[in-house]
Amino acid sequence: MNVEKNKQATFTSTEVKKDGEGYAVVGNLTLNGVTKPVTLAAKLVGEGKDPWGGYRAGFEANGKIKLKDFGITTDLGPASQEVELIISVEGVREK
Repeated sequence: MNVEKNKQATFTSTEVKKDGEGYAVVGNLTLNGVTKPVTLAAKLVGEGKDPWGGYRAGFEANGKIKLKDFGITTDLGPASQEVELIISVEGVREK
């Protein structure tokens, strides 16, 4: 994945839509220096007051991408042509 040249993978959301019991998070994923649109399925894991007087919410999102779409062409076998992304996020409400 050429990590010497591309040290980070980033996902920037552009839209969040209610989708049944969860959410569809649309955004741009940059991996291996290539940016592509991706839609992830997300769900609320939990929310509530924290011990420091704040309010937090946790989410998990997942989706699948094809490595070749991001310029990763190394043949690692048929099971590795598509990989699953799993993103965990915890947010704190601003005061």
